Amino acid sequence: MMHVLFMIGKRQNMSQSVIILGGVVIGYLFQAGVTALKYLSDDGALREITVWLMGGMWGASWTSVMLLLPIVLVCFLVTYSHSKDFNSMSGGDDVAKSLGVDVEKFRFRSLIIMTLCTSACIAFTGIIGFIGLMAPHICRILIGNDQRYLIPASALMGGLVLLISDSVGRVIIAPAELPVGVIMYIIGGIFFVYLIWTGQGRRIE
Repeated sequence: MMHVLFMIGKRQNMSQSVIILGGVVIGYLFQAGVTALKYLSDDGALREITVWLMGGMWGASWTSVMLLLPIVLVCFLVTYSHSKDFNSMSGGDDVAKSLGVDVEKFRFRSLIIMTLCTSACIAFTGIIGFIGLMAPHICRILIGNDQRYLIPASALMGGLVLLISDSVGRVIIAPAELPVGVIMYIIGGIFFVYLIWTGQGRRIE
């Protein structure tokens, strides 16, 4: 999916509108596959698929942590080692090229690394929306846009937001547990409506 989206964007000179529209279209194509699986599944499998799509921390265990830790750690270290290149990219492709960054290769490799890290985590937790958007935006407001500090700060902030959301989901309808994905959709929606309302969303893009 990521490779197809990258090729679409490359063909259209990486226009942001093309990338967003391409992502939406490809997302709907894969959603059609998920919907077909739900339709063809028995009751037990349908429940498991539905729970996974809502996102939750039910599968969290030390075994999961040990499996994910090498992947996440390597992806984080590789990403952080290129923080200066990310800073260059924030000035635009022309600025990055003038500073010696091979923009196309760097963008493609970065997308590969992010996709690997994200997909590995999602395999254990299900789809938890907004966490990857909220954490960087909050950190940009607090500490600015320097990737040397923003990358580790975003990782810590993401964990903190997820921990708080999961705790709320466990106590809000105790003894039952509300999926953390539901909490994140509510918190994330309110957060981005606030950014749009106050005009900060435009400033930190």
